[in-house]
Amino acid sequence: MGIKKKKEARSLLRLTDKKHPVSGIIAMIMGIVSLIIFADTCFISSQSHGKAGMMVGVMGFICFLLSIAGFGLSWYTLHQENIRPHFPTIGAIISGLSMVFYLLLYIWGTFI
Repeated sequence: MGIKKKKEARSLLRLTDKKHPVSGIIAMIMGIVSLIIFADTCFISSQSHGKAGMMVGVMGFICFLLSIAGFGLSWYTLHQENIRPHFPTIGAIISGLSMVFYLLLYIWGTFI
């Protein structure tokens, strides 16, 4: 029984030289910052009953650009070799979904 446990423990341990890419972490942070700024912008807009002014609209556009940049950076990072794909994948998902959401929100606001 002792030999079998050692084999199982040895098979679970994987040592690699893969590293978390800094650009993937930055892409994830860009997506999270975009969502935080958007939530703050929505709060400010709701407190002023939709009359927050041009600065809130500009902040929404900045969130959209930040999402595009985060998605592009994570896409670039995912195509690098010898990396751990956790942070770039999370960054791509957050930035991609928020980018689509901002675009749909912009289109919806245009037609209403």
